Amino acid sequence: MPAIMAEKYKALVNWRPNLIGQFVMSMLLSLLPLSIVVIVFLNVLNKQLAVTQQIVSNNYQVTKSFNALKQELNSLERATRQNWVLKSDSLDKLIVDKWQSSLDNINELKQLSSSQQSTQQWQRLTDTLKAAHTKLVVEAREQAELFVPISEILADLTMWLRETNEAKITQNQIKLTNLQASFINWLVALTPLTLLVGGGFLWRISGRLKGLTSVIDKLGQGDWQQKISVQGSAELIELGNKLQWVQAQLHMLEQQKDTFLRHVTHELKTPLASMVEGTELLADEIVGPINNEQKAVLELISQSMVRLRTMIDSLLSYNAIRTSKDNVSEVEFNQLIKKVSNHFEHRLNAREQSLIWHNSLPTVALNLPRELIEMILIQLISNGLKFSQPNQAVSISLSLESNSLIIQVADEGCGIKEHEKEYVFGAFYQGKHSKEISLQGSGLGLTIVKESVEQLQGKLTIEHNEPQGCRFNIVIPYKNKGVK
Repeated sequence: MPAIMAEKYKALVNWRPNLIGQFVMSMLLSLLPLSIVVIVFLNVLNKQLAVTQQIVSNNYQVTKSFNALKQELNSLERATRQNWVLKSDSLDKLIVDKWQSSLDNINELKQLSSSQQSTQQWQRLTDTLKAAHTKLVVEAREQAELFVPISEILADLTMWLRETNEAKITQNQIKLTNLQASFINWLVALTPLTLLVGGGFLWRISGRLKGLTSVIDKLGQGDWQQKISVQGSAELIELGNKLQWVQAQLHMLEQQKDTFLRHVTHELKTPLASMVEGTELLADEIVGPINNEQKAVLELISQSMVRLRTMIDSLLSYNAIRTSKDNVSEVEFNQLIKKVSNHFEHRLNAREQSLIWHNSLPTVALNLPRELIEMILIQLISNGLKFSQPNQAVSISLSLESNSLIIQVADEGCGIKEHEKEYVFGAFYQGKHSKEISLQGSGLGLTIVKESVEQLQGKLTIEHNEPQGCRFNIVIPYKNKGVK
């Protein structure tokens, strides 16, 4: 039982929501403040609208009752004036009823108006009516001027009632406007918070994906020793686990490929040496004379063996680059230039081509991997000579700029088509060249250059060379004390 509880607790601690769950949680967190503000605003608005409705209804009832009162008093004044002439008992009874009805209307107005000021106004009207009633009914005076105070106070109350109703409506409108402004202010204040929460979710996901991108880039560069640790949602953790599996598989395949290349190349060199030796014996006529046709066949075999040897050397170089470490040695470029020039001496003489060196490097030795620099120069120069016509030259520029070694190799050949530039550095890639280009390589030359530059943490680009051909630009970071 304790073990089961421990497992459940561990699963609960290690639980991570998936991307949909994180998105929903982020939306809830970002929309919760806005939802609360909207709910509160709607509640307050509903109450305020109820108050508005009550004000409108009350104003309507007061106005209606007051208008009825004015009509009652006007009718009372007419009936009283008529009774002074007619002396009718029925009019006397009608006048008494109207006096009582008017007082009842005033009492109804008092009940509708709850404020102290309203009560005082209606009480003032009541006192005026009672005073007029006493003089006109009780004392039986027949004086028309006794109705003047009633008309004056009705006019005052009409103006006061209109102003009071307008003031109530205006005050209520101000409250609604303030409520609306407050709601807008809250929305404006909470919008950055909502954007911050949503942006935080996107930033979190973007950061995780950026980490995965970095891991994949390192895997593409052959970094098999990096530790893949992915955190975040369940999908990202699962993706990290899959990347670990892919890393192990790629590492195993890479080791198998390196082992295969190493064994194959070494195994090929042994029978190739025997073939070269046998061909030389035949060509020297040690085992007997040969005719011209046989010499031509031997020449063709010798050319094929030279090409095969070049391909084997390229495979060995390619494998050495992929399995080598960052061993730093010293490079004396004047000696390196002589060595590279001697390497291509026979080839240059055979096709009447030339190398043009532009060297502005210091005469002191530089702390750089000599084997890698030499391999880069040999492969680029070989590539340039192969695609150049007889009597053309390959230019090589060496310089130090901004703590970087700059290498430029330019030829005057057929160049590289724009759509092929992204493929030429792939292993064993053979571009579609002019029919005049009869030399075929192993397809590893530029791959070796790319691998070497990447191992030196440099940058390799291709440009068009004027008026024709192409130019390879290499920038290698370099720091050497005492060299400016």
